[in-house]
Amino acid sequence: MKASNLDSNEIPAKFDDALAELRQLMQLLEGDDISIDTLTQSIRRASILLKHCQKQLQATEDEVKILIQELGMASSDESEDPSV
Repeated sequence: MKASNLDSNEIPAKFDDALAELRQLMQLLEGDDISIDTLTQSIRRASILLKHCQKQLQATEDEVKILIQELGMASSDESEDPSV
């Protein structure tokens, strides 16, 4: 992981990219050869990415619930109409 990525406030637009960076950070944090400065920056960056991923997952879950409800209403409306 490049140090410039740790300092960057830019968050990847794609969930998969943010998750991949988060996984890289976790590998770095689990290593034995990490300086205190890098540790602090890595934890800060991981926190930002984790919050971002959680927000994206929640938004996706909310959207899926709405879509399921719409599909549920559409199928129940059709089943009630005898002309269909």
